[in-house]
Order: sequence, then C-alpha cells, then structure tokens
Amino acid sequence: MRRRLLIFSLLFAFAVQVSQPAAAGPKPAETVCPLPNAAGSVAERTASPALAEAGKRHKQKKGAKQQGKKKPAAHKKVTLQAEAASASKVVNLGDDREFEEVTLHASISPRAPPGFERRLAVVAEPFVNTSDTGETVSFAEPTFSKPKIAGNGKRATFTMCVDAPNDLPAGKYTTAVTLEGPPSTEPAVMTVTLNAKDGHGFVFAAILTAVLSFLILLYKSAGERRAVKITKAETEPIEVREQKVAEAKRWRCSIWECIKDLGWWVPTLAAVVTAFTALYAAYAANPAWGEGGLISSAIALIGTGLAAIGAKAVFTQSAPNP
Repeated sequence: MRRRLLIFSLLFAFAVQVSQPAAAGPKPAETVCPLPNAAGSVAERTASPALAEAGKRHKQKKGAKQQGKKKPAAHKKVTLQAEAASASKVVNLGDDREFEEVTLHASISPRAPPGFERRLAVVAEPFVNTSDTGETVSFAEPTFSKPKIAGNGKRATFTMCVDAPNDLPAGKYTTAVTLEGPPSTEPAVMTVTLNAKDGHGFVFAAILTAVLSFLILLYKSAGERRAVKITKAETEPIEVREQKVAEAKRWRCSIWECIKDLGWWVPTLAAVVTAFTALYAAYAANPAWGEGGLISSAIALIGTGLAAIGAKAVFTQSAPNP
C-alpha cells in the first residue's frame, strides 16, 4: 500500500511540475529590435496632458538656456535613399506566422556628418491589407533596431521586427517605413509587404479534393464494368435475359469488383497523387493563398485537382445505362 502511495505521490508531483508554465524569457523583438515605432502607438500619441505639458516646459527651458548664444551653423543637407533591395521588400510569412526580422538599407549622400547616427529615427505606418477581398485586421506595430552607419558614412542599416498574430487571416499586408534624420535630411521611404497563407484551409481543400477524386475515379471504373456487364447480359437467352440484365445493372457489384482489384488501385492512387501535385503547385505559387476567403480559395483549388484527373471528361461522356 505504501509503495502505491509513493508512486502516486511521485506521479502527482511530476504532473504539477509539467503543468507549471516555464519562466518567460525576453521576446526576440525585445533583444533584436528594442526601439518602438518613432511615430508612437495610438496610446502614446494620445498621452496624458500632464506628460505633454511637461515636455512643453522642458523645451521652453532648453530654449531659454540657448538664448544669447551664437546660432549654430546650418547643417549640410543630407539625402537618404532606399537601396533597390529595400525600396520594396516582400516577406513571406507562410502559414506558421513566425517572428520575422527584416533588414533594410538606405544610402547616404553625401557621407553622414558626425553624430548623424544618433539623430536617425524610423517611422512606420500601420499595416494595411491590400487584398481585394481580404479581411482588415490590425496587429502590433513593428519595432526596430538602432540604425547604424557603415560604408564610410555612405550607408544606414536597421532591422524591422514583425510579430504577426497566429490568427492573422491570409492576405497581403503593406506598410511604409520612413528613415528620418535632422530637419536638413531628406528621408528615405521603403515599402514592406507581408504575405500570409492559410495552411489549414489548404489541408482541408486537399483532403476534400482527394476524396472527390477517388469517388469520381471509382464511379468511372464501376460504370465501365457495369456497361460491359449489361451488354453481355443482353446477349443471354431470352428466358434469362431479363434477370441477367437486372443483375448487371446493380452498381454495388461493379463497385466491389473495383475495390477488390489491385490493378484498379494502382492507377487510381497515381491519379490522386497527380491531383495533389497540381494542388500543391497552385498553393506554393501563391504566397498569400486564401486571401479571398476559405470557400472561394478552396473551390478554386478543388477545381484544379479535379481537372488534373479529367473529371469533366468523366461526366460529359456517354452515361452508363440506368
């Protein structure tokens, strides 16, 4: 009895230990991209009046200290321009919605002046669904790494971190990212597009297509065997012809013969695999598959799979005798 109690106690302690959540460590975005959107979130843009008033007093105090001092020379104009690979960046999330890091580059002309790196900031617009029939969804604003100057002051580099929600609908989501500097700086504007797929919808459509393809091929083969039986039964002597024809018209016998025939299974499975290959090719070619909704996307995918097995020819050929 004591041994059983000891075993149960150990199992209970193990279950409690497993059920406890693991200690939450820092998110990838907190380590790679610690800087928030310079435009500020909606909450930051509508901050309390007290904070706004404090900032105003700080600016006034700073301005008072600078009165009487010699006005600094105007900064030389600097132009930031997005590099070709960063001007229009496309990121394919696939169907897993994993955390993504997007590295962006901008050229600096002429070279960056001293202290220019500390005055750079990144502003991103909210992501907008650009799909014609896609559902509009808002999610967390991206965060950024600190911009760095490289290439002898000729290049600015920073990382954009995107953590899309797991329930993000399939579609294309676009944002404009602006790298800004001091007032004398011409900013660089870059476009980032996220493509998200509906992987679960594809699995559903693929299974449904496989089932429909199997049934259509079974109907085709059973119908051919049934037609042969009916033709043969019509040549029987007149006294048994009616009975033989009635037996030949039974679908169950012809279907069962197909199922028991290994020679029927091999080409049928090969045709189903061919249909699946066509489905996957269509799915892989569209980085935002499912953006039009599950029903319409699934119907289009099923049509592709049935066309691969020649379903139209099956139903338009001469129908077997009833």
